[in-house]
Amino acid sequence: MTALPDRRRLTVPLTAFAAASLVGYLAVRALANPSMIDMVVYQAEGQAVLHGRDLYGDGVHIPTSGGNVLPATYPPFAALLFAVISWIPVGVLKVLVTAANIVLLGVVVHLAARLVGSWMDRPPRTERWTLVTAIAAAALWFEPVWTTLRYGQINLALCALILFDLTRSPTSRWPRGLGIGLATGIKLTPGIFILWFLLSGRRRETATAVLGAAGTVALGFVLIPHASTKFWLHKVFETDAVGKTYITDNQSLSGMLARVTHIDDPKALWAVAALIVVAVGLWIAARIANRGDTALGALTCAVTGLLVSPISWSHHWVWAVPAAMLLAVRAPKAAVAWCAVFLSFLIWAVPHKVLGPSPALNPLQMLLSSLYPLAGLAFVAWAWRESTRAQPVEGS
Repeated sequence: MTALPDRRRLTVPLTAFAAASLVGYLAVRALANPSMIDMVVYQAEGQAVLHGRDLYGDGVHIPTSGGNVLPATYPPFAALLFAVISWIPVGVLKVLVTAANIVLLGVVVHLAARLVGSWMDRPPRTERWTLVTAIAAAALWFEPVWTTLRYGQINLALCALILFDLTRSPTSRWPRGLGIGLATGIKLTPGIFILWFLLSGRRRETATAVLGAAGTVALGFVLIPHASTKFWLHKVFETDAVGKTYITDNQSLSGMLARVTHIDDPKALWAVAALIVVAVGLWIAARIANRGDTALGALTCAVTGLLVSPISWSHHWVWAVPAAMLLAVRAPKAAVAWCAVFLSFLIWAVPHKVLGPSPALNPLQMLLSSLYPLAGLAFVAWAWRESTRAQPVEGS
């Protein structure tokens, strides 16, 4: 385990670094002038709900600069939440969503520090918040975080909600599992944490999460029954509506397999690989959790979910930030390599083809196109090695 020496002496330079990083980010962002297209889709979903338009049909069809059309793909409960932002002018909404995501990044880092423990959660209050702010300022430059802010995505909000859930004490009024249930109702992928609870023998958390998720489904059927019926009986099975499997943006096992095999959508091959990885990954995550190491168990579960999802866009990998914090405490050398992957933006050095068949990639491009799933597999392998230790590491 590593220690952070002379924390009080680092307060001023860390604060200066955080300010410089934020100013630099905002300057680069202004030059990039991102469209925040996903935020626009969310707003259109909210407007479709309020005005009675077909949520999963012509009611939401947002054209992109690349000639594609983005439909609504999240569960009906998410669209109900998006109704809150339906009336805000897009220009104002861009500012608000960007500011909210930057704040949420700080919340994610704060909650991850509580989850990881060790020196990250033990300094006095002023030093702790200085450290959290500095880590968040550095995390702004992680490609998944950058891309989340670029598109106006909700990944940081979901990550914060799940971490909030996992860091509640047993005596908290907030029932552990509720946040994960709500997150599953917003976007299905957090449901893997429910399986982790189940396999870890956490019956109360499992029941709470299931009831929370079921409540979001029920609310959807009550308020927008037609859209709910259409989503849960049809749209939930149409994974190709989310996007092309083979494009480099898809940093999941399915995307990696599609690029390696030149099969645009290798469903059968992916199903076999995903079944193996989810079984092994969740077994490792549950084994670790049963030894009292919630931090590593939860992050192994999160990485496993990113690997086995049919589509894991690069911005879904915001979980790289909490994972980097964990590695910084327990495996500093691995943390350096991990951060190098997610800070490098190297996946953008590979052709990003959206229309037409999978592009031909040379060996180096093939490697760069799948850096995140390769890093994820390495993380799960490291977690397995940690699970063989006689005792959990300090700070878990």
